[in-house]
Amino acid sequence: MMGAYGPSLRTATFATFVAAMVLMGSVQLFAHAQAPEPEPAPATEGMPKAAPAAAPAPTTEERYDLKLRELEEKVVSLKEKIFRSKTRLMLLKERILNDVIAEAKLVVEHQNDMGSSFKPIEVHYRLDGETLKLLDNATGTLDTEDAIEIFSGNVAPGNHSLSVEMVYQGDSIFFTYLKDYVFKLRASYTFFATKGKITQVTSTGFLKGDITYNITDRPSIKFKVDQKSYTKDSVVKAAESQD
Repeated sequence: MMGAYGPSLRTATFATFVAAMVLMGSVQLFAHAQAPEPEPAPATEGMPKAAPAAAPAPTTEERYDLKLRELEEKVVSLKEKIFRSKTRLMLLKERILNDVIAEAKLVVEHQNDMGSSFKPIEVHYRLDGETLKLLDNATGTLDTEDAIEIFSGNVAPGNHSLSVEMVYQGDSIFFTYLKDYVFKLRASYTFFATKGKITQVTSTGFLKGDITYNITDRPSIKFKVDQKSYTKDSVVKAAESQD
C-alpha cells in the first residue's frame, strides 16, 4: 500500500505547498497594492511667516522709570544750555570790561543855579564841535535845580573841548524890567580825559558877583571837573550800560 501510493502522495503534497506559497504571495502583493501612499509634507515656500508674539505691555513701574529717565535727560540738557549761556555772558562782560577800562569814560552834566529871577529857555551842548544834546524848556525840564545828565559814555583818551550855550529870560517880580531881557550865554572848556578813569564835567548857569554888580551883568557859566578811578561797582555798572 505504501509503495503503491507513496509517489502520488508526495506529488500531491508538493503541489499543495506550492499552491499555498503562491496564494500567500498574492495576498502580500494585494495588501501592498492596497496600502495608502503617505501624504506629501505641506509646502512652506511662499507662505507668510507667522508674526512674532507681541511684547508684553510695560508695567506701571517700568513706565515710571522711563519717564524719570526722560526727565533726567531733559534736566541735564537744560543745565548744559544754561552753563553755555553763562560762559558766553562772562566772556562778553570780560570783553566789555576790558573795552571800558581801555578807554576814557566821560559824564557831562548841566545845572541851573541862576535863581528865580532868570528863567531857562534852552541849553545846547557840543563836544569837539559835535552836538551832544539840545534841550528846551517847553515842558519845564530845565526848571529843576538838580543836575541833568547830558552825556555818559566812552571817549578817546586825551584833550577834548566842551562848548555850552544857555539862554535865559528875565523873570523878576522886583526887577520887572528884566522881563525885557534875553540872556544868551556862551562858554567853552578844555579838559583831559584820562584813560581808564571817569571824567565828570559839570557846567552851571549861575550869577557871578554880588548885589553890587549890575543885575544884567551877573548871568554867567562855570565849569567843574572831577576825575575818579573805576571801582568794582562803577566798572560793572559801566559794562551793564553797554549790554
